Amino acid sequence: MLAPHSSILITGAEGFVGPYLISELSPLKVPIHATYLIPEGKRTDLLPENHWISCDLTNRQAVSDLIRTVRPTFIYHLAGISFVPVAESNRKKALDVNLGGTLNLLEAVVESGGNPRVVLISSGEAYGKVREEMGALRENFPLRPANFYAATKAAAEKIAWSFFERGEISLTIFRPFNHIGPGQSPSFVVSDFARQVARITLSLSEPRVYVGDIDVYRDFTDVRDIVRGYRLSYEKFTPGGIYNLASGRVVAIRKILETLISFSNRPIEVVCDPARFRKAEVRKVEVSVERFRNATGWEPRIPLKQTLRNVFEAWLEKLSGEKP
Repeated sequence: MLAPHSSILITGAEGFVGPYLISELSPLKVPIHATYLIPEGKRTDLLPENHWISCDLTNRQAVSDLIRTVRPTFIYHLAGISFVPVAESNRKKALDVNLGGTLNLLEAVVESGGNPRVVLISSGEAYGKVREEMGALRENFPLRPANFYAATKAAAEKIAWSFFERGEISLTIFRPFNHIGPGQSPSFVVSDFARQVARITLSLSEPRVYVGDIDVYRDFTDVRDIVRGYRLSYEKFTPGGIYNLASGRVVAIRKILETLISFSNRPIEVVCDPARFRKAEVRKVEVSVERFRNATGWEPRIPLKQTLRNVFEAWLEKLSGEKP
């Protein structure tokens, strides 16, 4: 645990994970500052107005000013383009943000001389296509990214690791897998399905849910369990630690859809939409979280069904004001 005078900086805190992380860290009674790019994303109910700082991480001078002003002793680097199709459609921007932004941050940290501890949030996507017969993904597996988003995250890891190897920063890397919860963009599969089912339940849509390939198995974790893992990295920081963060269990996308449909009081037809169908080359992705569990005792606490109900009910609330 850091000294009482420590302070925390969270980059990209206006995204899906940021507010949850702020809420998780608040009981520590440590000053928290958070950066945002989109003004509508900042939450003054979570932090004082002057603890929210507008910062474009691709602007080198802005990042230097940020570190010099806040002088953090602990940094959670969340900022980045996190949706695979967005990264694929604008590769230059994804490279500038996910890799260039990370480089700007690390260089600003080194120049400040403050030596804060840095937690880099990477992605399980960085492993790429791993054959099922290789078993659960472990941290010593090679990174072979299969899409441009994953490539930027793997590259950011390598850049950060070079700073760590030279003794310029103190670093921990997380590779989280699919995390879900209320407030997530409907660009992501669970939120998309929950939104469709909620619209049907409220008689805002015809009783059909449109899907792509749902006969694949993936690991889903409640975002509140994920940020609890991030908090443990503050309390039990391991320089040079690289950790998978996932539930350690796989579930069929079809099962998730069936569970969400069961929350509705209306009969619902499942329709395969060719525009949504992307045949997954890896049918099942299993993840080992043994390393982080052994280091911290972390275990996911929130059952998947509870998370799915929370996501569904959040959409019911959000959509309830719309007229059929």
